[in-house]
Amino acid sequence: MTPRETLRAAGRGLRLGAMTGLEVSHLLVDARRHPGVFALRDAHVRRWAAGVLDALAVRRAVQYASPLAEGYLVGGRMVVSSHRSMLDIPILLSCFGGHLLSRDDLAKWPVVGRLAPLAGTLYVDRSSLASGAAALRVMTERLDAGRTVGVFAEGTTYPDDLVRPFHPGAFVAASRSGAEIVPVGMAYADPRATYFQEPFGAHARRLIAAPETLVAVRVGAPIAARGCSARALTAKVHATVQTLVDEARQSL
Repeated sequence: MTPRETLRAAGRGLRLGAMTGLEVSHLLVDARRHPGVFALRDAHVRRWAAGVLDALAVRRAVQYASPLAEGYLVGGRMVVSSHRSMLDIPILLSCFGGHLLSRDDLAKWPVVGRLAPLAGTLYVDRSSLASGAAALRVMTERLDAGRTVGVFAEGTTYPDDLVRPFHPGAFVAASRSGAEIVPVGMAYADPRATYFQEPFGAHARRLIAAPETLVAVRVGAPIAARGCSARALTAKVHATVQTLVDEARQSL
């Protein structure tokens, strides 16, 4: 890093640490005072996610397919997004709240692994049938309870705008619950914002030192899952997310 980048990273690190500590403290206090009140936890998580993006100077241009954008922000929906950067996580949480489905190795990451359970993260080991079945059951329960579940259905991050094949498991949960699916496509102006086959620390250092990061987010109209097979949903949502990614890229 250059001296300027080092200074910028240090300042942002302090801001992120202070903001995270304050939000976690408030979340834990509310959890003790009002156990089981999901809306309170969700408000803290969304506020924290927005704070992370602001601290990192992430400028996001979010466009909804419908003027009823606020209707996307509350319960009972599966949000399915493309995945190119660790910034995708706070972007989805700030827009939609709810729970995110993540690879189980996230639990081992420094700092992030400790915070993820507080944010209601759901884990899955895609190499384990038992883990996949357990995740499917929990996702269905969350959707049936009227909550939002965010899914990066490609399974991991990739470096370009080509949306890779989706894992079908999440769509089984959507089909069973009949929840609507909200498709999301993202595109970053600077390819250095992407995370692909590198240590997480290197990716984090690049993001925290960047002058700013511009991302276009396109949110499609909800797709009805009731009465559709998981296979049909997988294909339809995949095609829609690819279209949204292309639109996001064109807008940059």
